Amino acid sequence: MKKVYFIKRILLIFIALHFISCENEPLTGKFPQDEQNEAEEGEFRAMIEGKEFIAASTSATLTSDNELVIIGNKPGGEKIVLAITNAAEGIFNLTTGGNNENSGIYFDGSINVSPYISAGPFGGSGQLNLTKLDITDKTLTGTFSFTGVRIKVDGDGNPILDGEGNPIMENIEIKKGAFNAIDYVLDDSGGGGTGGDPKNEFFAKVDGVDFVADTIRVTEPVVGNVHMIKIEAKSSKNELIRIDIPRALGVGTFQMVKISDGTKLIASYNAHQGGENLTSNPGSITITEFDLEEGVLKATFEFTGKDPLGQDPTVVQVTEGSLTAHFEGIPGANNMFRAKVDGADFSPETLEILSEVVNQYPRVTLIATVGKQKMELSFPETITEGSFQMAKVVTVGNEVVGVYTPVVGTSISYVSSPGSIVITNYDIPNGIIEGTFSFTGVDATGQDPKVYQITAGEFLAVLK
Repeated sequence: MKKVYFIKRILLIFIALHFISCENEPLTGKFPQDEQNEAEEGEFRAMIEGKEFIAASTSATLTSDNELVIIGNKPGGEKIVLAITNAAEGIFNLTTGGNNENSGIYFDGSINVSPYISAGPFGGSGQLNLTKLDITDKTLTGTFSFTGVRIKVDGDGNPILDGEGNPIMENIEIKKGAFNAIDYVLDDSGGGGTGGDPKNEFFAKVDGVDFVADTIRVTEPVVGNVHMIKIEAKSSKNELIRIDIPRALGVGTFQMVKISDGTKLIASYNAHQGGENLTSNPGSITITEFDLEEGVLKATFEFTGKDPLGQDPTVVQVTEGSLTAHFEGIPGANNMFRAKVDGADFSPETLEILSEVVNQYPRVTLIATVGKQKMELSFPETITEGSFQMAKVVTVGNEVVGVYTPVVGTSISYVSSPGSIVITNYDIPNGIIEGTFSFTGVDATGQDPKVYQITAGEFLAVLK
């Protein structure tokens, strides 16, 4: 069975703890519970260092294995994530570490991409009281609090070190956390058990030594409404290489990150010999085939594995990586983008799908490149089926804008004036959007008289 991506396991990689199989049960006995549930129905809230946090949206997923992830989101990347195993009504220890994989996580949306995590080895702690798990109405009610820790960074996002070269940690207090009758979904979708699909292939070298996969497991997790492909390859020596790939990534070469919130491209290696999980720093993957309709992913990869917190000095080189992964396909879901520029075909080699929030409007940007040419199409994620006129620039946040750059890094970019887009299909549950577009590309400053005609534009994109 493919199961939902249990976010605590992702975050355990990021705080450099071991993959440990355990059974987390609700705590028994008496515990101090001074948290009162002050959340209104459907609300998720908390106090963060004395400031009120009220989520603009929430999502919660309960797997068939009773693994529960609850996420409260605010614009700008700020969010709180709670994750527990063996979910049931009761009190759960959120102090991550040792045999406890439960966790509380806070992303503040700042230049520091690392989240605050309730990691016990670094001074974190926490508790969640799940007071009601309504299996009839599929709602959750409870309270929580935790102390999260992370590495402190400077204004450029680089870790701040002490006199001995060790990273300086910082913490934050999340108190009076509460959620009241928020909806959750059951996810018992798909999956290969041990070994997975026999057609899956995986190979790499670790420090020059062949890593031959004994088992390959491919799952399709959902983290905060973002669909992912998770590939876990384990050798006969219990070494583990894992790669998390956003389902909307497409074909092309992409750089990996060293720390992720569960929705980014990242790889990790664990020798399972008492060492830490070593994440990609740096790393890259070249996807040569990503057929969402047939459910086939083929790629090559390499990365340098390091402890993201700098506690373990071990460094490994993972090279000559190659994989073929099979997963559950989505009918008609392959990303596609094409157009004509002054009558000549524009058939991109890569298509990147980005998301951002502008003045509280969630937006999507499709970036298509071929050679040194680049074409961008951006629109609000709340767009509906129908026809819309384009603007030159994004100001309010709900505009549709087209941009064409003839030579990236050399020429200026030409913006849509005028232009139009027609959304022909928008499958919101699966995040699949299709449309056509055309625009006249002009210099936004009016200084360059050159004009480009973008016609016959078509696209199909998976947004989640």
